[in-house]
Amino acid sequence: MNSQTFSLLPRGAGLLCGAILAFAPSLRSVDEARGPVIAREIVSGLNSPLYATTPPHDSRHLFILQKGGAIRIYDRQHESLRRESFMAVSPISTQSEQGLLGMAFHPKFEENRYFFLNFTNDNGDTVVRRYRMQSAEAPYRVESGSELDLITIEQLQANHNGGWIGFGPNDGYLYIALGDGGGGNDPGNHGQNTETLLGAMLRIDVDNDDFPDDPERNYAVPEDNPFVDEEGRDEIWAYGLRNPWRNSFDRETGDFWIADVGQSNREEVNFQPADSGGGENYGWPLREGLIATPTGGVGGPRPPDNVDPIYDYNFSDGDKSIIGGYVYRGSAMPQLRDHYFFGDFMDNFVRSFRYDGSGMVDDEDVVDWEPSFGFIPNPASFGEAADGELFIVSLGGSVYQITQSPWYLWRNRHFSDEEIEDPAISGPEADFRGDGLPNLLKHALGLAPDAPRGALPVELDLETREDPETEEEHDYMTITVERDPAAGDVELVVEVSDAPGDAGNWNVAEVEVLENSPERLRVRDTVSIDEAPRRFYRIRATQAFQQD
Repeated sequence: MNSQTFSLLPRGAGLLCGAILAFAPSLRSVDEARGPVIAREIVSGLNSPLYATTPPHDSRHLFILQKGGAIRIYDRQHESLRRESFMAVSPISTQSEQGLLGMAFHPKFEENRYFFLNFTNDNGDTVVRRYRMQSAEAPYRVESGSELDLITIEQLQANHNGGWIGFGPNDGYLYIALGDGGGGNDPGNHGQNTETLLGAMLRIDVDNDDFPDDPERNYAVPEDNPFVDEEGRDEIWAYGLRNPWRNSFDRETGDFWIADVGQSNREEVNFQPADSGGGENYGWPLREGLIATPTGGVGGPRPPDNVDPIYDYNFSDGDKSIIGGYVYRGSAMPQLRDHYFFGDFMDNFVRSFRYDGSGMVDDEDVVDWEPSFGFIPNPASFGEAADGELFIVSLGGSVYQITQSPWYLWRNRHFSDEEIEDPAISGPEADFRGDGLPNLLKHALGLAPDAPRGALPVELDLETREDPETEEEHDYMTITVERDPAAGDVELVVEVSDAPGDAGNWNVAEVEVLENSPERLRVRDTVSIDEAPRRFYRIRATQAFQQD
């Protein structure tokens, strides 16, 4: 536990300020100067959550999909989970890898209020269905009778459903990830067969309908899809996939990331640049990661149009099942920008790397976040909010946010990279303006480092109270400190002294706490002005930093 002490607000004397702090960040981070990155549990008690996302204009409300079909909404601002479900899909099958698997909001959601779900129906088949909201603003409600099934794909077994859906940031089309139909070693050879939609990434236009006479196909095919006027299904964008589980577009570059679950030897991350015209063959079942598939007699040489993954890892130390994630594009943690986060459901890890767009990623360039995040059981998905901040969804029932303590987030927001490197400028005890108000105090009060002293949100007042024994009235000083509710990692304490020159003469016992909430600290001196006309008050700011 480290603390800072700030002398403040004397009664009948000038302002005194100071700071004492021993500071040693210890958790591993990509940039140690910026402090430890953590995984903070924000929701628990969910029923097998599988995915999380927000509307494109609303970072506050996190929609969390549960395998059984229910969707819950978490309010990030108030840190509360809406008690009732937003909606529930029914009928739905939940055997093995089936369930409610994917969700995407239309890029023009604010105008048309459309959102889309990917789930397995009571026959076990994949359905992509469109719904409409009553309003594009919270509280969100589904418009009754608005559902429309865009496409239904027959699934042969209960595993390898894929399930992810997402809109391309550059083209506005909906991409649909489909596994190979299940079973071991792709028994139907769907991965290399472009006449089937299984084992492929689809790309469709949800704003038009090329099949007005077919009630089961309510979409159009983009004219520039790679197999239009060629041999193969027009809807296919890429193929050769086993079970693409959680994919994403880089919101800044438009690059496409596809994480494909392996058979029993390799897990892989595939990268598709934003200028791709589609048609990539990722090799399954001939290829598993960078090698010929060694099981089932289905492996073989690289096909002519094969695209290798940019990263794969093996099963040498146990079972694996990759979970694709996102490239971090949030603003809260600049040191994480360009990091692609991914995880593993079986091995319970979360890792990341930066990719320059060419070549392979080496193991030595991969960051293991377990020392910082701790153990996260069965990560099933990542989630990305509209502001680019990232989340980890655990099938065990929790959602974690990748973040830092409020103090570090405050520093990130207000200081440049060069200033972060210099603790004399950006450290907790540093007095940025030289006005006696250290950074940690300004953080707790919700002020910027360069905020003038006059902005200090502290009020002094007199309260008249009657002595119950003598029935005489006396005036007592009250101090109200308005604090930033987001600075929950700082505790404020008001102390009093008759002689501040004596370091050991500050007393908290003579101060009565009237309110100590996330919004404010309000205290009252227990000694009246009549008894001690000259008193000094100070705020002691205390924050816990994790040590090695």
